[in-house]
Amino acid sequence: MNEPMAHPLQAAVIGARGIGKHHAKWYAHAGCQVTSIYATQSDTAAATKEALADLFGYQGRAYADWREFLSSGDFQLCSVCSPAERHFQNVLDLLAAGKHVLCEKPLVWYWDQPADLILAQSREMVQQAEAAGLILAVNAQYPAGLPAFEALHLAATGEPPCWDTFRWEMETKGKPRHTPGPEEAWIDLGPHPLTLLEALRPEGQVDWDTLRHADGPTETHVEFDWVAGDGRRTAASLECRRIPGGSPKRCFGTRDFLVDYSGRNEDGVFCAVLSRDGKEEVLPDFMRISVERFVEAVRTNDPSRVLVSGAAGGRQAEALVGIWSRCWGDG
Repeated sequence: MNEPMAHPLQAAVIGARGIGKHHAKWYAHAGCQVTSIYATQSDTAAATKEALADLFGYQGRAYADWREFLSSGDFQLCSVCSPAERHFQNVLDLLAAGKHVLCEKPLVWYWDQPADLILAQSREMVQQAEAAGLILAVNAQYPAGLPAFEALHLAATGEPPCWDTFRWEMETKGKPRHTPGPEEAWIDLGPHPLTLLEALRPEGQVDWDTLRHADGPTETHVEFDWVAGDGRRTAASLECRRIPGGSPKRCFGTRDFLVDYSGRNEDGVFCAVLSRDGKEEVLPDFMRISVERFVEAVRTNDPSRVLVSGAAGGRQAEALVGIWSRCWGDG
C-alpha cells in the first residue's frame, strides 16, 4: 500500500443520527476532521448536523444527495451506520470511490431475502475491499474488552483464562428492528458474541452438528461448538434477549468466570467498565477503541491494526446467518 497519509484524516459518517453520532464524536477525539455526514432526507441531514454541532462542535457539511456526497472528495474514510439492508450498496459505492470503510454490524442483513444472498453479498464486500487495496473493518467492538477481562481473571485466579468454554448474556431495550421475537434478538445482538469468539479462536466456524437453541417470546439461548482454524474447540452458550425497560444485563466470560459490562462517565468522557466481585477494570469506550484502531489502520496503511477486519466480519456473518437459517429461517 502507499505511504502513510498526512494528518489530519478527513472522516465522514452515513447515518449519524443514531449510533453514527458516536462514530463522529470518536473520529473527532481521534484527531480526524469530520467533514461530511449523509442522511436520506434533507431535513434529517440538517437536524443531525445541528445535533453534532452541539455534541462536539461539528462544522462539516450535511448531504441528502448520495452522488453528491460520494463525489465531494473531502474524506478518506467513512463509517456506514445506515440500516443493515443498505450496507451492501453503501459499502460498495464507497469502495468504488476509493474510501476506507468502517461498517456497523452485521455486514449485511435482510429480513425478506434468502440466506444465500446475504452471505454472497457479505463475501463480495470483503472481496471488493481486498481487490481495491482499501481497508474494510466492522464495528463489533467487544473484543476491545478482552485484555481487561484477562486482567480480572488473572487477579482473581492467578492464571490466564482457558477458553474451552464461553458464556455470553446480553439484554437490550428499545424499539425492535423487526417483529419482536427470538430471531430479532439474535440478529440484533448475536454479532457481538460471535465477534468475541472469532477474536478468541480465529478463522473459526460453527460445528453445525452441535447447534441447539431454546426460545422465549423475545429471547433465545443458543449453544454450539466453535471450531478455530487450528482445530481448537470452544463450547459456546449465548443468551440474547430484548427487555421492555430497566437496566440491560451484559456479561461474558467462561463457564466458571463471568464479568459484568457497564459504562459510566469519568471526567465527562464515557468509559467502559468490566467488573466482578467488587473489582473493576475501567477502559475507554469499546466503540472509541474500535474507531481509533480503524483510524490508526488508515493512517499507517496497515489493515492488521483494525479491531475487527472485514474478513473476520464475513466469518461472523457465516455463523450469524447460518444459525438464523437453521433455527428460524429457510435452513
